[in-house]
Amino acid sequence: MNKEITKSNSTKIFRLFFISLAALLLNIITALLALKLNLIIFLDTVFTVALTFYAGLIPGLLAALFYNPIMTEILCLIHGKSFFIYDGLYCICGMLIVLITWAFNRKRIFEESRTITIFYLIIISFATAIASCLCASLLDTFVRPLFGPASGFGPTDTFSYSFTSLNFGDFLAYLLPRIPLTFLDRLISTFAAYSIYKLMYKFTAKKELSARLES
Repeated sequence: MNKEITKSNSTKIFRLFFISLAALLLNIITALLALKLNLIIFLDTVFTVALTFYAGLIPGLLAALFYNPIMTEILCLIHGKSFFIYDGLYCICGMLIVLITWAFNRKRIFEESRTITIFYLIIISFATAIASCLCASLLDTFVRPLFGPASGFGPTDTFSYSFTSLNFGDFLAYLLPRIPLTFLDRLISTFAAYSIYKLMYKFTAKKELSARLES
C-alpha cells in the first residue's frame, strides 16, 4: 500500500514538473513569436497563468521566476549581446501576476457561472495589469540606472524614450506607455490562459476516469 502511494506521489510530482517545464518553454515560444511579428504585447505569461489556474501558487511562481532570466539569455544570444542582468528582474512582475491570479482562483468561486467567470477574469486582468505596470515602472525608475542603459528588448522601450524627451519624468515616462499595452496583454493572456486551463482540466479528468475504469 505504501509503495503504491509513493509511486502515485512520484508520478504526480513528475507530471507537475513536466507541465511546469512545458509552460516555461511555451511562454518563451509565444514571447518570441510576439517579437518576431512586432506585436505590441508581450504574450509571455499565458502558460504561467494557465499553470497557476491548474496547479496552484508554487508551480506558477517557479515558472515566473525562471522565465525572465532564461528569456533574457536567449535574446542576448539572438542579438549578440552580453547577458543583461537587469532584465531578469522583471520576474518580480510575473510573480506578482501569479500571486494575484492565485488569490482570486484559490477557492474557484468564479466558476459558478459563465457570467461570473468572465467578470472575475476581467478583474484579474485589470488587477495584474496595474500591479505589473507599477512594478515594472518602479524597477525602471529606481533600479535600472544601477545596471546601465536599457537592453531595448521590451516593446515599450521606444515609447518610453519619446516620453522622456517630452520631460514627463522618469516614472511617468516608463508608466504611461505601459498602461495600454499591459492592459491589452493582460486581457488576452488571462482569457487565453483560462481557456488552456479548462482544456488541461478536461484532458486530465478524462485520463483519470479512463485509468479508474481500467483498474
